[in-house]
Amino acid sequence: MIFGVRTLKVHGLVFAALFALAACTQGTKLQPTSSGSADGKSGIEKNFSLLTDIPIPPDSTLNVERSLILGDLDRWTGRIVLNVGQGATPTFALYQTQMPDFGWAPIMSVQAEISVLSFTRGERAATVQIESRTLGGSIATITVAPRQTGATPGTGGSAPAQVPPAR
Repeated sequence: MIFGVRTLKVHGLVFAALFALAACTQGTKLQPTSSGSADGKSGIEKNFSLLTDIPIPPDSTLNVERSLILGDLDRWTGRIVLNVGQGATPTFALYQTQMPDFGWAPIMSVQAEISVLSFTRGERAATVQIESRTLGGSIATITVAPRQTGATPGTGGSAPAQVPPAR
């Protein structure tokens, strides 16, 4: 029964955090986070306490209406949408260089009109999508979820489905 009480407490805290975020209609100003680099010159400080495992660019606000955060610290799952005060190119560079400092291993990256970066960390995967905003700055959408392992749906295994040759 202790497990049930703990789960209720966690869900209650998540609900309270989401309720507090939902009360803000325009967006919530976020404090930049840091990986705690030894040189202290990264320009990113570690002040945003809800999410501790991803970088938050300076001058970012959380788009509350488009974000969904379940959990906290380095156990969260969901999507955060940030309105970033800098352009798409420096935002892409920030995530490309800072995510590994937070323990994320890069999988792939594509820099284009809408840029995408993918990372893994333990049993979790993250995708960062970055695009320019019309009136300056950029939008960063970070999605984090448990990494899928094992069987691929519909194939019964992890190998690709075998297609017989045409006759």
